[in-house]
Amino acid sequence: MLEKFYITCNSENHWTLTDAARAGDKVITLKDEYEKFWNKILRGENFALPRYGDGERALMMGRAVKAIEGWNTTGGGINKLGNALNESLNIDAPNFYYGISCPCCDSAAYYWYLRHIKSSIFYGLSLPNVDSEAYYWYLNNLKNPTVTFANIWVNANFKSFQKDFPTLERDAVLITNWRGKGKKYGKLNVKKHYFVSDDCIKFWEEDGENLIRQIIEETGHEKNLLYAVSAGPLSCVIIAALFKNNPDNCYIDFGSALDLMTHEKVTRGYMTEGTHYANLNCWMFDRKRISIDVDVVLTCYKRPQVLRQQLDAIKNQTLAPRRIFLYQDGIDGYYKIELNDKILGEFDACRISATNGGVWKRFEFAKEIAKSPYVCIFDDDTVPGARWFENCHMNMMQHRGVYVTNGVLLTKIEEYARKTITAGWHTGNSKTLAVDFGGHSWFLERDYLEWMLAKPQRKKYKFLSEDMTVSFAAWEHGFGSYVPQHPQKILSLWGSIPSYGWKYGTDAVATSPNNVKFMHDALSELKAAGWKWLLEENPAYLEEFNSALEKK
Repeated sequence: MLEKFYITCNSENHWTLTDAARAGDKVITLKDEYEKFWNKILRGENFALPRYGDGERALMMGRAVKAIEGWNTTGGGINKLGNALNESLNIDAPNFYYGISCPCCDSAAYYWYLRHIKSSIFYGLSLPNVDSEAYYWYLNNLKNPTVTFANIWVNANFKSFQKDFPTLERDAVLITNWRGKGKKYGKLNVKKHYFVSDDCIKFWEEDGENLIRQIIEETGHEKNLLYAVSAGPLSCVIIAALFKNNPDNCYIDFGSALDLMTHEKVTRGYMTEGTHYANLNCWMFDRKRISIDVDVVLTCYKRPQVLRQQLDAIKNQTLAPRRIFLYQDGIDGYYKIELNDKILGEFDACRISATNGGVWKRFEFAKEIAKSPYVCIFDDDTVPGARWFENCHMNMMQHRGVYVTNGVLLTKIEEYARKTITAGWHTGNSKTLAVDFGGHSWFLERDYLEWMLAKPQRKKYKFLSEDMTVSFAAWEHGFGSYVPQHPQKILSLWGSIPSYGWKYGTDAVATSPNNVKFMHDALSELKAAGWKWLLEENPAYLEEFNSALEKK
């Protein structure tokens, strides 16, 4: 039976959860998190919850921002507030929670925050299929995955917030826009009310440190206060500073959820019943049950001119890799390629072979050097879109397996390579499809490499069969091979940008066309070892497969 995927991408930067029930305990939702954190407030727990979205991320990256509140920055470098925001991501405490963008609203920001927040980073874990007890121990003890939604008080939760907040009775300190002066905030017993201006950039540069110093001097010694903050990006740095001074209070960024009290008017779409955002119950993966760490191995053979482009594409991934390695295979013949120290210095480690080792050597190198749970290995002609790792990871979280840039459905051995059924960058596919095997890049669990390299094909075939063998080895252990969706309208998801794929993949140094007979031999051996192809087990799958293909 072929797996059904329940998360898909139909528009740039937004993933849609189509079946929450099938996601099980791997996914958390906005409404569930609201109940968890509101109950913490009611119990009088002391914790911090700043919220980081697209504006905060843009400031931290030195990009231009034009905010709804009227402030803006032209970018061109990280300003003082951006540096302070970056510093605020380094707090690693069990009661300091980061509200971040979710993959349904801003997937690029979601993965960026998971990579940059200190408390959300995991390194080199055992995988559950190898040592499940160690895996979950590390997830729960090595680092504290204190991540929740930036949208926690809004969207589908805003109706509950409107009902609950006015009934909250706590001694409180307010930090809001200056328009909140003299306004009433439910039943809070407001001991102090501090104000910020409309221009958060200018305010931080001129008055930010003075404000924090004043708050600490006047209320920083007290305990069990609720600090209700609504000050745009300033909220995050203010909360971080106050928490560092005294963790024995509750510091919460309520953001625009307080605008009806501060500004006495509707400022966001979610405040109007019946709108899209008013009904949006956002989702994200439960950080305790996933890892985002991936190591990358690039290959350099006879296309050194592509390496710079490949490396830049890898560095610009929305899901940034943990480490990037290079395997440079040697060329047997009359010339060799020497890479300069500048580009070699951009890799975490390099292996340069004086002789030609063949297509298996980069997999051997990956097994030896990679420590992250996931590894992605590239051919030297493959330049991915900026969301390729994100695409693979999102699918891997639904079904474990081998995720490839271009995949093949097998029919008859003698037809392979001359008459093939494929999906991926050659053709485009509107949804993730199961395939028998594939190539150009391989996103997989590190442990699959050991299974693959134990096969006799490793020693028999120097220039081929690594692609089919890794899928066969995974299949033996119950894992399939897949081509993540390659929609024509979202090239950022593609494993190979088509214009580069055709340019580099069909040039004079391509090796595959010369090895068809040996490919048939390798397929025959794997078939004899018991490999069952998808169309053998379910001939009707071909119709489903073809229906998902898009125009070349």
